[in-house]
Amino acid sequence: MKYKAEMHSGRGLTEDNLVFLAQKAFSSSSNNPEDFRNMTISWAQFNRENLPGRNFTFWQWFDGVVELMKKHLKPHWNDGAILGFVNKQQAQDMLLSKPNGTFLLRFSDSEIGGITIAWVAENPNKQGERLVWNLLPYTTKDFSIRSLADRISDLNHLLFLYPDRAKDEVFAKYYTPPLSKPVDGYVKPQIKQVVPEFTTPNPEPSTGVTFMDQTASSSTTHSNSFGVYSSISDNMLDPDGEFDLEDPMDVARHVEELLRRPMANQWSSQQS
Repeated sequence: MKYKAEMHSGRGLTEDNLVFLAQKAFSSSSNNPEDFRNMTISWAQFNRENLPGRNFTFWQWFDGVVELMKKHLKPHWNDGAILGFVNKQQAQDMLLSKPNGTFLLRFSDSEIGGITIAWVAENPNKQGERLVWNLLPYTTKDFSIRSLADRISDLNHLLFLYPDRAKDEVFAKYYTPPLSKPVDGYVKPQIKQVVPEFTTPNPEPSTGVTFMDQTASSSTTHSNSFGVYSSISDNMLDPDGEFDLEDPMDVARHVEELLRRPMANQWSSQQS
């Protein structure tokens, strides 16, 4: 009831979802819904004792899922694109029975308010072997930078949303439109996600566009370095690699060198 109300959606939790939550709350491996029908949960189990091997409680985990979905993923839940309540082993069993490039979205077991993409593909290091891969979980911070749909669009090795839906059929309506032409001589940078082990050539030219690469992790990093300032020379640092701030004149010299604004006459008059 809580989940359905927060989503403002007609799609609530299925019996399989509830069994998953019961397994987590009671640290049980039973798949039989009847085993949980008459069970009660104590306040300590609900929101005082940490889940086994974790540093958070059951309610903290569940509430994190709700917040993530409300803020960023509600349309995808309503579309049925997010399975969510599936553990890593279940995801592996489901995907290995499907063609390469099939993927699903599940909530992270280890991260509060995290969701990960799991997909099946050939092992790049061993021909003929198929493996299920998992990206490090995305969080609200990641989706404030680039949406889930755009991240999925970036990854060319993701082809079918489990069980067999073409990914563009599900997510294309949420893709961000292509960048417009340069304005006043400026080209707008673009953020794009890549997984190096599964990168395929981009069919579209990217001249003049700066990408921010992402490995098998949810955090994006700048792929280019900026040369606005020259690097600090060694003779400006003390043996510990720090500025020597004991002499105010040294501080001024450092500032002068960084800004590259000669002030020789002033230095000579003060030094004399």
